[in-house]
Amino acid sequence: MIAPAPRLIWLAVAVVLPAATVAGLVPAVAPLCWGAIVVFAGIAMVDGELGIRRLSAVTVRAPEFLRVTKSVAANLTLTVAGGPVRLAMPMPEGVESPMAVLDATASGAREILEWSVTGQARGDRSLPAVHLEKPSPLGLWQTRGTREVHCTLRVYPNLRDRVTSMLFLKIADPGFRMRRQVGKGREFDNLRHYLPGDSFEDIHWKATARRGFPVIKLYRVEQAQEVYAVIDHSRLSAREGILDSYVDAALHLALVAERAGDKFGLITFSDRTERMVRASSGLDHFRRCRETIYNLKARRVSPDFREVFTSLQTTLRRRALLVFFTSLDDALLAETFEREVRFLARRHLVRVNVTQVAGVKPLFTDAPPEDLEGAYQSLAGQMLWNRMRMLGIALQNRGVRLTVVSPERIKEQVTAQYLEVKRRQAL
Repeated sequence: MIAPAPRLIWLAVAVVLPAATVAGLVPAVAPLCWGAIVVFAGIAMVDGELGIRRLSAVTVRAPEFLRVTKSVAANLTLTVAGGPVRLAMPMPEGVESPMAVLDATASGAREILEWSVTGQARGDRSLPAVHLEKPSPLGLWQTRGTREVHCTLRVYPNLRDRVTSMLFLKIADPGFRMRRQVGKGREFDNLRHYLPGDSFEDIHWKATARRGFPVIKLYRVEQAQEVYAVIDHSRLSAREGILDSYVDAALHLALVAERAGDKFGLITFSDRTERMVRASSGLDHFRRCRETIYNLKARRVSPDFREVFTSLQTTLRRRALLVFFTSLDDALLAETFEREVRFLARRHLVRVNVTQVAGVKPLFTDAPPEDLEGAYQSLAGQMLWNRMRMLGIALQNRGVRLTVVSPERIKEQVTAQYLEVKRRQAL
């Protein structure tokens, strides 16, 4: 595609318009004027063709993918070859850039440009093409074209907040208060003969009675426990901001479990169990978990809790802490969850986190409603709050604790749940 440059317009005004005027007023010199016009048109056509050829020699290369952090600016490296050229790159949805165009001014064989981009939405964002503009040799035309770059921006959740950054401080347990430890933080390992000086409280009386001589119990330091974040990405989590808060909280929990010496695993589900990462530890394992859920999208299906619970019972043989991130606003689904979770809670320790919904609160906690519609909305919020409270009581009777979390404080609340489990050695 070519577009006339300002130089072409001014030359047309200075050459073609006067020549056409003179040819109309003075017929004797009309052939000379028309000849000048034809020559000018021929020069312009040749210049346009050369401009197209010059643009076809321009190549643009970009990396196959670029890892960026949400809301943090990053530089996309573009390699341009073929001389001076102007570039424009449309940003996909969820990506912003302060730069509209970028000029490659080097006349050498290759030039490296840095394009500033900022991901505003988690997930994969594709950059389909780069638009180019290059002047023709005489500057009469602006030749334009596109180059496919096939670059994917991988926008990861932003864990650079105050709550997560505290985990990387040099001091031990930053922000934690001293509390009395429940239990001794150890587990049974083996038996051996009693030796003088051994504590009487460590004697295994049943083994002593069977063998006829004193036997004591040996202990070892409690081994790393398994912690799984179970994320619901069905239609219950499709509301704005809910799924993002679940992903952020799960990755934060992975860092907390790593700091505490436990193993962390990840499970996602909708109408079935979608993905599962076995519990492990280490930086490579954290990266694997991040790669698993950074592009997690909500599906417009209802969750099948019975199928998910059955899958977890079959897959997870060792007792583990299961931290669910879901929404139980639907009465039927909440009833199904309460009925089916009892089988899972017999083997595992289950904690359920549901997002706080606006308007779900007791009556008379805020200012009185201004009209009748506001009164009905407040009454509906009271009914939903009562139902959620009854669900929490029913789950507690089955050994499952339900917590209503806010998206702004979900990291702190989930961390507090995990530390309470560790403190009480409930796992």
